[in-house]
Amino acid sequence: MLTRRHLLRLLKTSIMVVAPTTVGMVSWTSGLNLRQIIALVAFTFEIAGITLYWEHKLAFAALGLFLLFSSGVLDISSFVNSAFIDVIVFLMCMMIVVWYLEERGFFEYMVDKLVEKAGGDAYKLTVFIMILSAVFSALVDVVTASLFMIPIVLRVTLGFRVNPVPFIFMTVFAANIGSSATVVGNPVGVILALKAGLSFYEFLRWATPITILSLLSIMLLCLKVFSRHIKLLDRNLKALGAIGLEEGSEHKVRDPREMVKCWLIFIGVILLILLHRTIEDMLHLEEGVMLISASLFGASIILFIEKERIRDILERGVDWYTLIFFMFLFASIGALEHAGITEIMAHSIALVCGGDIFQLIFITAFLCGILSALMDNVLAIALFISVIHGLEAMGVNAYPLWWGILFASTYFGNFTIIGSTANIVAIGMLEARKIGTISFTHWVKYGAIVSLLSLTLALILLYAQLPLIS
Repeated sequence: MLTRRHLLRLLKTSIMVVAPTTVGMVSWTSGLNLRQIIALVAFTFEIAGITLYWEHKLAFAALGLFLLFSSGVLDISSFVNSAFIDVIVFLMCMMIVVWYLEERGFFEYMVDKLVEKAGGDAYKLTVFIMILSAVFSALVDVVTASLFMIPIVLRVTLGFRVNPVPFIFMTVFAANIGSSATVVGNPVGVILALKAGLSFYEFLRWATPITILSLLSIMLLCLKVFSRHIKLLDRNLKALGAIGLEEGSEHKVRDPREMVKCWLIFIGVILLILLHRTIEDMLHLEEGVMLISASLFGASIILFIEKERIRDILERGVDWYTLIFFMFLFASIGALEHAGITEIMAHSIALVCGGDIFQLIFITAFLCGILSALMDNVLAIALFISVIHGLEAMGVNAYPLWWGILFASTYFGNFTIIGSTANIVAIGMLEARKIGTISFTHWVKYGAIVSLLSLTLALILLYAQLPLIS
């Protein structure tokens, strides 16, 4: 008799065979050439493997590249041009900056002090944690926000004997929403800044206000949906008294001079990122140069300070696994562009919409959102950048489309476990402490509502501002 585990394994294997085969047959009957068919089949196989066997995602990304290289669809020059090296360098340097601040206890110190001020009100504490999660996400990045906030949530919930899962949901949902507010909040924002030429100022103008309103909407929703758990926390807070957040902390900043260094580096990097477009215009530099330079500046200062530990920083502070995974995925999408697939997608979307900007925003946003939920938002945004560039080449005003896919990819990152790296990080921390886990269906039960509400609101607000968008 087949067990559930065997049935699941059989289903996964079947999908791995059926999905690429179906794509190949449909591509052939649609009149695509052999190069395009091979590119689509290899990419489908790669994405199916990554989605179904997430723990082997890097292996499938490498295998996908092997298929694209060996079939002649991708060459070395196309690989180099498609790998988004500028994005990889930016993320690598920001990881070094974040590692330094984290090791010094900078973020934990800030969180502990701020959370203490919430007092014994569970509703106030929950709102505060969600806001803090969103702010950290916007200022540093969504994964880092998850890394910093989840331990705080676990400390509070376990200390007061409540189920941590609802509070993890709220924290991660807020982090993903908050990540759309700035360039540095999400790899998605970095990619858009570098590939679509969007500045920090433009994010503050077009993304931040919508992010704030979207965050407010999901906060109200979460307070209602998870009210039973918040009430239990409130009762336990009042019954057990104030929690000692300092107990069990891994980091404590005791030297005020270290805190000064942390603040100077943090503010310096954020200011350079904030002013990157202005500096580029003043010095007549290429678009995006100062964005990368800001992260390089912060990383170089830290490497000078920690000159005896550079090897340790590069080994422990930089998530090479994720960076290589991103690079391989970007190159695979570049192969689709190289084969002309993204151009075909752009023409198909334009044909369906007939040039109607309202329909274009809606279709590109929701298609990007669905792909984000199914296969990670970074991959989805990389694909749709090529599609929108294709639409732009056809005379479509691409500017509002960039904001549409920004909100779609970040907000629909809340839809499933694999929609955003922050989700996976949060569940990993829960499992690592042997507290429990969150199933795929359990996540979707709440993630679907949050994603649909926040994206619908964001698109309505974007539509309302269309007359102002150039």
